[in-house]
Amino acid sequence: MRSLRTQLLLSHVVLVLLMGFVMSSAVANLFSLSRAIDQDLERNLSTAAASERMAQGAQRLERAYDLLLTGANNEARDDYNRGWLELQSGIDAAERSTVSSREHALLAAIESEAVVIKSGSEKFAAAQRGKLPITQLETERNAFRPKASAITSDIQRLADLSQAAIRRGNEGEHREAVAAFWRTILMTGAAVGLAVLLAARMMRMALKPLAVLAKHAEHVAEGDLTRHVPLTRTDEIGALADSFNSMVAKLAEVRKSETRRLHRVEEMTDAALEYLYDPIVVADAKGRIYYLNRAAQALFGPAPVSPRVPVGHHIKDARVSQAILRAVGQDRSRPGEDEGTMIELRKGDSLRTYRLRANSMRDSESNPLGAVAVFEDITHLRELDKLKSEFIGVASHELRTPVTSLMLASQLLEDGAAGPLNGAQKQIVEAQRSDLDRLDKLMRDLLDVTKLESGTVTPRLDLVKPADLVAASVEVLQPEAEKKNVSLDSSVDSGAAGIMADRSQIGRVLTNLLTNALRHTPPGGRVSVRASAVPDGVTFSVADTGEGIPKDYLKKVFGRFVQVPGATGGGAGLGLSIAQNIVKAHGGQMSVESELGRGSTFSFTLPLADQPAGDTNP
Repeated sequence: MRSLRTQLLLSHVVLVLLMGFVMSSAVANLFSLSRAIDQDLERNLSTAAASERMAQGAQRLERAYDLLLTGANNEARDDYNRGWLELQSGIDAAERSTVSSREHALLAAIESEAVVIKSGSEKFAAAQRGKLPITQLETERNAFRPKASAITSDIQRLADLSQAAIRRGNEGEHREAVAAFWRTILMTGAAVGLAVLLAARMMRMALKPLAVLAKHAEHVAEGDLTRHVPLTRTDEIGALADSFNSMVAKLAEVRKSETRRLHRVEEMTDAALEYLYDPIVVADAKGRIYYLNRAAQALFGPAPVSPRVPVGHHIKDARVSQAILRAVGQDRSRPGEDEGTMIELRKGDSLRTYRLRANSMRDSESNPLGAVAVFEDITHLRELDKLKSEFIGVASHELRTPVTSLMLASQLLEDGAAGPLNGAQKQIVEAQRSDLDRLDKLMRDLLDVTKLESGTVTPRLDLVKPADLVAASVEVLQPEAEKKNVSLDSSVDSGAAGIMADRSQIGRVLTNLLTNALRHTPPGGRVSVRASAVPDGVTFSVADTGEGIPKDYLKKVFGRFVQVPGATGGGAGLGLSIAQNIVKAHGGQMSVESELGRGSTFSFTLPLADQPAGDTNP
């Protein structure tokens, strides 16, 4: 098969030749018609002109006889000679242009009559020379008149025939022109129809396989890679179909390869989740169980795959199900490695402690997919922490007796019970007394930490006014602020209602925060304590203009024995941990905001008096 380019070229050549044939036929018809019109017109006009000359010649001959009667012989001779020449030349011209039999018959009659007229030429010459008397001349004229009338009548009939022939020729030529017009129209219509058929055939030849290719391309776009274009052409469209089939085959091979790879990755991912030590629970966007790994099934039992059951129906622990459902409704995953809810769950015959982290899952367009909950087994860590707390408690308790004895002995020495002390001895005793005070405070803080973490010390809740708590804390530390030349001010919102709190414990928290703020604020700085009303509670905040806390330590400052590097000297790093535990025991949560060189702000919120206190851990 020829190439598509060759086919299109040939089709255009055929169209050009066809239109050329139509145009040449129309031109030939017009040329033939024009030539026929010219010939007929020329012949008829020649006959008419010949008739005119013959009529003029006959008139001149008749007038020549009239001139003889008047005596104008010379003029009569000239008219006679010119009349005869015109008559003869008209006859000769008519013989060349007449074609019909009637015209030939009339011309023959005219020639015969001319011969009769010519036979009297000798008498006319004699009359012209004056050799005939006037009476005989009148006789000759009277005899010539019937002959002139006869030939003139025949010449007129010949002229009429010529005019009739011209009219018939015009009518015939008009009919021929109309016929030629319709022949041209028919030929043009036939050519146009043939051109349309040829163009339609070429369009069908080109567009039909392209439509097949487009249809197969739609199927491929929908993911069907089993399509094969059934075209066996050898032109460019056939080459395109072969390339398309080759492309589909390669795409199918790539899909198989990618499917195998994705299947392998999916198997590895499933295996990694399945054999992970930590229990994992995955819920869909409707809060139904989607997946439980082996460790989670050991805790909660296997969940049915179909139909999926709600989280609360399968996991009976309300803390777990509520945490997962909250994560499903969140608009983002919760950050922070150290965040989590500590819960105890029974695994077999043992009671295990887990840190529960529940995060929402979303796709690339932030559409909710569900939530994933990870249970980190920290039983051994809690046991170690418990042993550590017990050790600290026992050690602190056991150390308090000797420390108390040393403090009593130091007080006796300082009072002179063993005799007066010199200046150097007094300095040593004062230094010993200061170190013993610090050691005693450290032991008391350690005991407080262990008691608070173990839950043996519960807050004694009473209705307390936020203004009273703020005023008491400021009053205790105002002298220290003035001594350090630091401005200490306070403010309480008028809408801050009473709260249920342990006055001494919350006072200790505010005192600890104010003490830290004064310690880390240089002279000329400012410390502010504020109580603000918020929905369902009151927020206490302590702000300073000190050196601030590095960003990396903001999440660590509430830990035990944590001290910010480079900060001014203070205690053992237990104050904020104790404050955090006290606030948690009241159902609140402490937070911190800080910027290096611009100060820090510590805040905590306590519920109103009519709000129940509870654990608000995430």
